[in-house]
Amino acid sequence: MQMIKKNMVALAVAGALVSPLTAMADDAEVSGFIDVFANSDSNPVFTADAEVDVSKKVGAVTVRVDMDANLAANGGGSYGGEDSGRLEQAFFAWAATEQVTVLGGLFNNPIGQELEDAPDMEFSSHSTVWKILDNQTALYGNNLAGIAAAVAAGPATVTLAVVDDLGLATNNAGDKGKTSAALVVNATPMAGLDLELGYVSQDDQEVANTPTTAGNVLDFNAAFKTGPVTVGLDYLAADNLIDSAANLWAGFAVNDKLNLKARYETVALEGGGIDDPTKTTVYATYAINSNLSAALEYSTGSNDDTSGVVSTVTGIVDDDVTTLEFIGRF
Repeated sequence: MQMIKKNMVALAVAGALVSPLTAMADDAEVSGFIDVFANSDSNPVFTADAEVDVSKKVGAVTVRVDMDANLAANGGGSYGGEDSGRLEQAFFAWAATEQVTVLGGLFNNPIGQELEDAPDMEFSSHSTVWKILDNQTALYGNNLAGIAAAVAAGPATVTLAVVDDLGLATNNAGDKGKTSAALVVNATPMAGLDLELGYVSQDDQEVANTPTTAGNVLDFNAAFKTGPVTVGLDYLAADNLIDSAANLWAGFAVNDKLNLKARYETVALEGGGIDDPTKTTVYATYAINSNLSAALEYSTGSNDDTSGVVSTVTGIVDDDVTTLEFIGRF
């Protein structure tokens, strides 16, 4: 399963990255992917994203850099943004002891079940829980900057982090930044079952007495795999804007090449006035080669809000979308 990216120990074990200029020396590891897709809701229909990751480990310390290249023509593909090369991750991971790993720099948000990069996602499109978290993080992508420590404690891994405020809030004088605190607990109590509980604080921001951030966020997610079947749940609760969001999904591996999945999502909005948005997605992926896969996804969303605020926060729009995707890895 893909979920274990979330704890910082897994990030550390994955390896460290150095800058692209030093990647060619001293057997640094280079990897990455391309994400080629056609989206019926975009103009133009066809586009591509790419990522290059460079890693290096020396003794107990690993260093890592992930660079993204995105096209703006349809909103930056899976990530949003504009035509450019952008820094996704830049961190060190120091295995201080067998039980403690210290992580510092810019890294993927450890809160939530879903991974950020296309090859690691369960579907072609990100879930509404991921979109809500991404909407709260002012940095490019669903990423944070700060320092964290992951502690192996029996069957669980506990990660504590202090990072820049998710929305990069400042104090009342506007001249000093604030910070967010995060706690993530990962556990695998039995074979095939992955559990995570995460919490991150965020400064409350308001405009005309109306919240503009989700505030503190609590997330619980679980995934269970048995034989060819995988089922997953990701549930998020927030202080402001929304009450909760839920993502329930299931997958069936027909064989070692073909995998079928379905996902249902709903968001409980804070206050009344419009119906809670929902989204249903069906998905099929096929491994063409060991380094190339193809996927076809169809989703239909229901969202009665005409202001655009709910769709921006949740990622759910009142539309039907078909996506054809090819992911190549190197």
